Amino acid sequence: MKTIAIVGAGAGLGMSIAKKFGQNGFRVALIARNEEKLNQLVIELEQLGIEAASFQADILNKEQIEMAFAAIKEKYGFIDVLEYSPTPSFDTVAQLKGTPIADGHELMIRAMNKLNKKRFITLATPALQSDDDKKNMSTILPGVLAKVLLPNGYTEMKRMEGMIKESNLDWTVVRIINPNVKYTGQTYDFSFGDNSAKLSVSRENVAKFMYSAARDNQLIRKMPIIYNK
Repeated sequence: MKTIAIVGAGAGLGMSIAKKFGQNGFRVALIARNEEKLNQLVIELEQLGIEAASFQADILNKEQIEMAFAAIKEKYGFIDVLEYSPTPSFDTVAQLKGTPIADGHELMIRAMNKLNKKRFITLATPALQSDDDKKNMSTILPGVLAKVLLPNGYTEMKRMEGMIKESNLDWTVVRIINPNVKYTGQTYDFSFGDNSAKLSVSRENVAKFMYSAARDNQLIRKMPIIYNK
């Protein structure tokens, strides 16, 4: 049985991803700072018949992250997919000081290299630019808005872009815009600006796409923009 580790797991997008992978045969290792909330998520997953376990760690604490990975390895033997899921709100990003999200990614990359893990999937916005991008509203507008309205967040995204591209991991950056659309059975698609992309996506479709991306080697070292059709 394969194992996915979800870093920064929460009740929203992280839980949607946990359910999607768990319902398709993955064991789920949840990593976050709040132990009580983690345990509640584990109970919910177990009620769905999904094998899950919680591992408490602050995503900005190198030692705690490495200890969490070591504990997952001891319990499950191997981490097949690592997903980094914190998605702060607009208000949260506006108030952030420094570059904590980029710092978290740096810790993840270092820890994965230390443990010889390769498959890394993370979330970002189209402020991160892909080498495959074509000029389109979906590839240009988010970066322009971030640079004007959230200059610190924009700086953080560009730092993430550089470190991810320079890493030797088998990474996929799933770029999303407004992942808070209610799911009513919509399908999804992805774009690099080569076709028009709507500027919103449901959490459920993000989870579906991430599961698909984890099994698709053609998306390694790619940054697709996922959207509801």
